[in-house]
Amino acid sequence: MLIAAVGVAQSAVLLVLIIARYRNRRNLPLALILFTLAARLGSIPFWNFEDLLAHPWTMVVFSPIPFLGGPLVWWFAREATIPGPEARPPLFPLHFAPYFIEAGAVGALLLSLGPIEYQALVARIFSADPPFWIGGRNVLKLISGVVYTVLAARLVFNREWSSSVFMQDPKHRAWVKVVVLAPVGIWASFSMVALRPELAGEVAERAPLPYIVVSLAMLAVFYAVSFHILLSPEALSPRQLHERVRRELSISREQIDEVAKKVRRELERGAYRDSELSLTRLAQQLRVHPNQLSLVINDAFGENVPSLLNRYRLQHFVDEVERGALQNRTILDLAFDAGFPSKSTFNRVFKQQYGAAPSYYAAQVASGTGDADPAVG
Repeated sequence: MLIAAVGVAQSAVLLVLIIARYRNRRNLPLALILFTLAARLGSIPFWNFEDLLAHPWTMVVFSPIPFLGGPLVWWFAREATIPGPEARPPLFPLHFAPYFIEAGAVGALLLSLGPIEYQALVARIFSADPPFWIGGRNVLKLISGVVYTVLAARLVFNREWSSSVFMQDPKHRAWVKVVVLAPVGIWASFSMVALRPELAGEVAERAPLPYIVVSLAMLAVFYAVSFHILLSPEALSPRQLHERVRRELSISREQIDEVAKKVRRELERGAYRDSELSLTRLAQQLRVHPNQLSLVINDAFGENVPSLLNRYRLQHFVDEVERGALQNRTILDLAFDAGFPSKSTFNRVFKQQYGAAPSYYAAQVASGTGDADPAVG
C-alpha cells in the first residue's frame, strides 16, 4: 500500500510538471506513460477479494491498463526519433484498441452476472484455480508489451531513423534510452505474475513477492524519469534542446540556410532517385558533417532524411503516373525508378502518406476516375 501511494504521489507531481511547464506534443506520450503507470500502481492494493467485491468497476478500468504501456512507449520513441508528422504511429487508434476491447468484454461479463454469480467469480479469481481467461489475457498483455518495446528499441538504436536533430545530443539519447528500456524491468517482473495467475490466491494471506517486485519496478521507473527531469529539464523542451545542439555543432543560422539551399538543389536534380542514398552519402556529396546535415534537414524541412527522400520519391512516382507512364511501365518499375529500395517500402510509404494502395490509385487514374490526387481512398 505504501509503495503504491508513493508512486502515485510522485507521478502526479511529474504529470503536473510536464503539463504545466513543458506543453509540447512530443511530451504527450511520456505524460500518458506516467499516468497509466500511476493508475496501475495505485490499483494494486485494491486487487483483493473484499475490494474487488465492493468495487467491480476496478476490474474493468484498471486491469487492462498493461495493454496501454507498450503502445505508449513506442509512441514516445517515435516522437523522440522521427521529426514531423510521421512521428504519430500509423493506424493510431488500433494500437490502443486492446485496452477498450478487454474493458468492454469484462464489463459485459460483469453486467451479465447476478450478485451471487459475481461473488463466485471473484472467489475463483482469488483461488488456486482461477478462470483460464485470466492467465490468457495476462499472456496477451505480456506479448503486447514485449513486441512494442522491441519496436521502440529498434527506433532508438537504429541510426537511420534516429537522424532526428534531438538524437544528435548525447544527453537526449541517454534520456530516450532510459524511458524506452526502463519498462523492460516492469515486463520482466510482470511475467512472474502473468504466467502464474494462481498467485492471486495468496493475496488474502500476504502480499506475494512477485506483486511487490512489480510495484518496485514501476516505482523505479518513476524515480529514473524524475531524476532525469531534475538533472536535464531541457529534455522536455525541444526548442532549448535544438538550440543547444546547434551551438555544439558550431553551425550558425546563416550556414543552416545555405546548406538547406544545397539540399533542395541536390534533390531537385534527382538525387533522391538513388535507392542507396543515406544521410552519410548525402553529407559526403554536400561536403557537410552528417550531424550538421541532420540538424539542417530537421530545421529547414521539419523531417528527417528518410522522410524527406520518401516525400520526393512519392511525388516523382505520382508525376510519372499522371504523365501516363503506366501505359508502358509497371507500378513497381516506376517505384524503383523513383528511388524506393523495395516493393514493401514503397507500398508502406505510399499507403501511409495517401491512405490508399498504389494499385488502387493507378486503377483510378487508368479508368479516368482519378482526380490527380493520390489520396483517393
